[in-house]
Amino acid sequence: MSGGLVVVSPHFDDAALSVGALIARSAAAGDPVRVLTVYTEPPSRAELPGRSRLFGDYATRQAEDDRAMILLGAASRRLGLRERLFRQPPLKRSTDLFRTSGRLLESAELLTIERCIVELLEDPGIRILAPLGIGNHYDHVEVATAAIRVAAVHAPTNRIEFYEDFPALSELWRRRHPVARTLPQLLRSAPLWASPAAGIVMEAMSVLSRGPTSPDLAGQSPRDGAHWSARIAPVDGYEKVKLRAIAQYRTQLQASGADEHPMAKLIRRAHHCRGGEILWRLDLARTPPTMLP
Repeated sequence: MSGGLVVVSPHFDDAALSVGALIARSAAAGDPVRVLTVYTEPPSRAELPGRSRLFGDYATRQAEDDRAMILLGAASRRLGLRERLFRQPPLKRSTDLFRTSGRLLESAELLTIERCIVELLEDPGIRILAPLGIGNHYDHVEVATAAIRVAAVHAPTNRIEFYEDFPALSELWRRRHPVARTLPQLLRSAPLWASPAAGIVMEAMSVLSRGPTSPDLAGQSPRDGAHWSARIAPVDGYEKVKLRAIAQYRTQLQASGADEHPMAKLIRRAHHCRGGEILWRLDLARTPPTMLP
């Protein structure tokens, strides 16, 4: 692939959930789009207890992703890293996935992601769209931190933008993130009102999350002097194909406790209330981090 858009997706479903309409619109316009999924190295299923097997069935998850990418018109690439849930040392409890610390900066995975993004940008025609890390899920924060560190070296630039992760459907979770909170939405317009049962679960998780966010870890938080700006990517004409793509991820919808119909209600309300898919750009960075050789 020479030139075009690379959407960095922590897990198989994240790109479609967050910016599926943008992907479909770009592909339909003839802009080559590739989704780079980061955590695609499967664990041994024999090692997986109970509910974790839903996440560990990578053969099924990859097949779901293949079908979704065909619908969106995007190519795919898998980076082959292992998500935090299946790394050592094991998590003491599942909620620890939403708790971060400064030790994340020492992970070999973060450095691999950072190098990968730097290599992609060696093609002057490549543009990157990465997660912002809303929700404080360890994997999302790890990917977002790596991308923000790279963006800080290139700022200001339109070659790296950031999308609001799926947990941004929770306005409470958005307001816990130092970048998203600078563009607050009305609580009465929160997407989760479209499906209160699913919303309760997500809001409960927002209360349990702890630790530094991706802009904090990358040293590029607005409260520390970095400047970010937002734009809205319209979804007109592409919402339906986005929802069809999301519906392919049946294992993940099952694991999240929401089937495709409540999920579609949430997504539609988010588009209606927010005007589309929210994207961010780092316009003015603080002192950039030292990049890898």
